[in-house]
Amino acid sequence: MDDFLNKIPSVIFGRGQEYFEDGHVLKLQEKSKGAWSAKVLGNYGNYKVKIEADGEGGVRSYYCDCPYDGVICKHVAAVAIAIMDEQTVTQITQQQPNPQNWEYLLETTSAEDLRSFVRDYGSQNEAFRRHFVSTFSKPEAIDHRETIGYYQYQVNGIFEDYEYGGYIDYRHSYKAMRDVDHYLILAEDYYGKGNFSEAFSIVAAIAMEGVKAIQYMDDSSGQCGSAIAESFEMIGNILNTNESNALQNIIFEWLHKQVQNSDYNDYGVGDHLETLFFETAIVLNHRNKAHKFLDLKIKELADSEGWSKKYYLQEYLLKRIDLLQSEGKTEEADTIIDAYLNYSKFRQIRVDNALADNDYNQAKGLILEGIQIAGQENEAGTIHDWKVQLLEVYKQLGDDTQYRNLARELFVENTSEIAYYRCFKQTIPLGDWEFERNRLITELKKRQQRYYQGIPPNDLAQIFIEEGMTLELLQLVGGSNNIYMIMEFTHLLDPEYSEELLGFYKSAIEIEATNTGRNEYKALVRYLKKMAGVKGGLLAAQELKESLLQQYKNRPAMREEFQRLQWV
Repeated sequence: MDDFLNKIPSVIFGRGQEYFEDGHVLKLQEKSKGAWSAKVLGNYGNYKVKIEADGEGGVRSYYCDCPYDGVICKHVAAVAIAIMDEQTVTQITQQQPNPQNWEYLLETTSAEDLRSFVRDYGSQNEAFRRHFVSTFSKPEAIDHRETIGYYQYQVNGIFEDYEYGGYIDYRHSYKAMRDVDHYLILAEDYYGKGNFSEAFSIVAAIAMEGVKAIQYMDDSSGQCGSAIAESFEMIGNILNTNESNALQNIIFEWLHKQVQNSDYNDYGVGDHLETLFFETAIVLNHRNKAHKFLDLKIKELADSEGWSKKYYLQEYLLKRIDLLQSEGKTEEADTIIDAYLNYSKFRQIRVDNALADNDYNQAKGLILEGIQIAGQENEAGTIHDWKVQLLEVYKQLGDDTQYRNLARELFVENTSEIAYYRCFKQTIPLGDWEFERNRLITELKKRQQRYYQGIPPNDLAQIFIEEGMTLELLQLVGGSNNIYMIMEFTHLLDPEYSEELLGFYKSAIEIEATNTGRNEYKALVRYLKKMAGVKGGLLAAQELKESLLQQYKNRPAMREEFQRLQWV
């Protein structure tokens, strides 16, 4: 856990430390050996956190259901700190019957008293009444439109409950989607029981009301968008499972109506909807409606501007090709493909065809043209993808020179991908490798990067590790004066270079100690602990600790945090 915490950005670690100290880690349990779960009190409710150790002193995986979209959140950091400090660990115990336990009361209270309680509580709580009705009632409707309308009324009521001044803020959107999730669960229950009609009515209502509500709510957590996407996913499952042609056609007509609502695309949930629509049009032989829809969308794009025009035109033309091929109109499909070879996805179709026919020369020509076009469009990602395929083509053609040059080029452009380095190395005769390797390293050190001079130190370190160049790795780590890099590669340099490592630690920690603040002092404790783990490092760490306390006498918070270092 200590190593895991070392890799957490200091800002996130600081927030996690505050959460831990403020008691936000509500419950921490070791479910099984090395597998921990916890609940963390967040800004808008409790979040579930899971951390699993790998059995080798590291962390295999971690998870939190909060909306943060970074690599690691403060809730995970707080739980990791709690595990490391071993202060809030609780064991799972078997609960004994307790007269104050609500489940015990539920089982022992009479039905008449329960009805009385529900009646009184429901009269004061509209959300509870809606939840109760959706669970225990079944709408009597003549057709699906009425059933969908019934659920629309229920879902719309939820959003209205949490709306204030025409807007649902982040905190209330969380609560609203919690209530909407109840209907998703209800739909899953109907689906599991084989009641596909009712399941469809519910998720159709969620999609329709959700795309309306998302326009006046803070959905930065993505919960509303996810609920709509889950609704489309269930509709797809219903179409694949249900054998009723009547229901399938009802669903198709609903899909046909929904794809004409551009709001789905505006809020990032339209792709799944359109894919369902086209797949169903092919299966149910409603291709004419699909073609008419495509005619309309392509015409709209002809009159539009902006970065999305090319993306959507490409996607709609691909749908057209699928429709034509499903009708056996391969010549018409081929005409579209060949007319749009400047689009990477259409060119990829032709490349795939060539590879399937083992025509590697044709594939090479198509890819080289693709690289040229992508270069004119400044599409670096597309260029990289073409080069990766071209590398394999050169291999199949037995063109060793081109393969070697491209493998080297790919590595220089993507130094974090050590696989390209290995491909390049395999093409060099053993006697020539040291010269080529050193020439490559020199080039990489001189290479200008956008945000820094030379390649990232960690990437260069991977080359030294790959080549067993331990002395060069030592010099790189020492020259960085970066405590995180020193800690990352300590296990490779200790104990052979323990004396040098201790010098690196001392220099880097002294630099870090110039920063002030409790979170910085907590970090210093972690660095000193790591230093003490180096061969012969305990005494050096103790001396450095005392030196820092002497140097910064007017930092009571530092002295307080350093008390955690209880070395024997």
